[in-house]
Amino acid sequence: MTYIVRRLLSGLLLCFALTWVTFALFWFLPAEPWRAVLPSYQYPHPTPAQIKAANHKLGVDRPVAVQYGRFVWRIVRHGDFGQTYFGSDVTASLKRVLPITWSIVGGGAVILFLLAVPLGTLSALRANGALDRAILVASIAGVALHPFIIGIGLRWLLASQLHWLPADSYCPLRGTAYLPCAAPGEMCRQPAEACGGPVDWVSHLMLPWLTFAVIFLPLYMRMIRAAVIDVLQAQYVTTARAKGAGTIRLLRSHVLRNSLLQPLTMIGMEIGLALTVSVYVETIFRLHGAGNLALGALGQTGDSFDLPLLAGIVFTIAFTVIVLNLIIDLLYSWLDPRLRVGGSAAAQPT
Repeated sequence: MTYIVRRLLSGLLLCFALTWVTFALFWFLPAEPWRAVLPSYQYPHPTPAQIKAANHKLGVDRPVAVQYGRFVWRIVRHGDFGQTYFGSDVTASLKRVLPITWSIVGGGAVILFLLAVPLGTLSALRANGALDRAILVASIAGVALHPFIIGIGLRWLLASQLHWLPADSYCPLRGTAYLPCAAPGEMCRQPAEACGGPVDWVSHLMLPWLTFAVIFLPLYMRMIRAAVIDVLQAQYVTTARAKGAGTIRLLRSHVLRNSLLQPLTMIGMEIGLALTVSVYVETIFRLHGAGNLALGALGQTGDSFDLPLLAGIVFTIAFTVIVLNLIIDLLYSWLDPRLRVGGSAAAQPT
């Protein structure tokens, strides 16, 4: 428990450090926060006095240390991130988009392991055989393809051609949402269709999950293959075979448990990359998650760089990565009894 508390406290310090960097970099960007008060369609040529008044209203004319102090004080005292430059609540915006991003990454990771573990294990059991070579070719093709190609290809095949899965919409796990018009740009003649619940949530996220999993599948499949081959050559596996252990029991009790340690370590290292990949997935399937919100905060989808919103996203994503790494460390110690979180490793192998 002491280890967990220490990791969480150090993680919080890191989150505040990252948001401080975000505030500091704000001054090096060609940002125009006053555009939130003076939009270009209403004020194409604002006067210096109008710009000064807008900056004062937003508080960006104060030193960056003062702005950051107010941001931290609001988190500590009120437990939220305050208001965006456009007047909306940052915490409410995050509550709206983060479930989408977490759903993509979490579900995609589950699908990834459901595909990588059996394929990597089969490849190891049939090393240098026809099946192993076919999986190797598929792995090379997967590495070579861009995430957009993978996503668009799966969307074209499974949604547009075969009509097996829906695309371009998100249904919440809890609550109700309404699907967009089937013919964008035209007037919908039927009432909007409501969706929600576990079945709709899974069916509408299956394509994003598959895209996420296929992007990472080649790496983890080959990693599991190499790990299984190494474990199969270990002395304790040879001893278990000599005692008459069958292949299924051998894989379940000895091989897979030890082979998953390296992929689990890689997941901890690649959580940040996984969140980056989720931005691709959100873009391909038009899901309004944290990635699209961050692009809007950077001024890519609007007039202004929105610092409070971006700082809230950075803080939340950083804390998510820290908590997930902590969970992975605990899982690692559970898979390998030689390791104890916060302690030393025993000398004897599993």
